Amino acid sequence: MRVQRQVKKDSLFIDTRRKRSGMKSSSQIHFRAEFTIEEGRTEEYKKLVQEMSRVVQANEPDTIDYQVYLNRDDETKCVVHETYTNSEAVLAHNAGVASQTILPKISKVARISKFDVYGNPNDELRKVLASFSPQIYNLFAGFSRRR
Repeated sequence: MRVQRQVKKDSLFIDTRRKRSGMKSSSQIHFRAEFTIEEGRTEEYKKLVQEMSRVVQANEPDTIDYQVYLNRDDETKCVVHETYTNSEAVLAHNAGVASQTILPKISKVARISKFDVYGNPNDELRKVLASFSPQIYNLFAGFSRRR
């Protein structure tokens, strides 16, 4: 019971502080993309995604998280979680070497079956994302303890 009360106090403190200080909601953008991998191409997909991850990590400092999950059963489904500091970081990712050289190869062995965007993307990013037909979820409430 004590832990729940503390969490509520922390949440209320943060909400109150935001109202008093005029803090805006987080500018971070989060992606959740589901891929379906073509039959017999899982190993190729895995190599490409590992290469993409290495290139993003080395060249995109405003990419906070880039995590890839394969389903356990037959490794034909994949979920990618990405977090960026802001819309500009996503645009830089889109224009970056990984997205321009490796992502087209990934698209030949897997297709995006679902794409969700979490955050408040700016107008330029919304235009770029439109071709993926994402569901966009604007931040409504909550907090993050990550700093």
